[in-house]
Amino acid sequence: MNTKSILSMLAGLMLVAAPVAAEAHGSMKPSHGGIVTMSGEIMVELVRGPKGVDVYVTEEDEPIAASGLTAKITVTADGAKRDTPLSPQNDNRLTAAGLKIPVGAKVVVSLADKRDGDKTFATFTVK
Repeated sequence: MNTKSILSMLAGLMLVAAPVAAEAHGSMKPSHGGIVTMSGEIMVELVRGPKGVDVYVTEEDEPIAASGLTAKITVTADGAKRDTPLSPQNDNRLTAAGLKIPVGAKVVVSLADKRDGDKTFATFTVK
């Protein structure tokens, strides 16, 4: 085989493998109408609502039990920074009841696994 045919075969294999690699980390579509970001293998969805803020945590489309996490949300807006604990709810939902996040705020969700202490940080800019 010559170099040209080897390169052609490799290019073809890459085209076939690319869609599989793109889906390997699960969907990046929000499941609850919020905004989504990835932190390593963890997808975090931030949902602002009239009663406060909900955060949903998944890994490769599988929910991560909120009861196994310690979490807080840090909101920086208009030069002020505010930390609020996130309370575990059912399944993969954490809640900060009554918290309002203004448009333009920078938000950091801090998660710590209760078992091993592994930490994950997800950053959002609310538009």
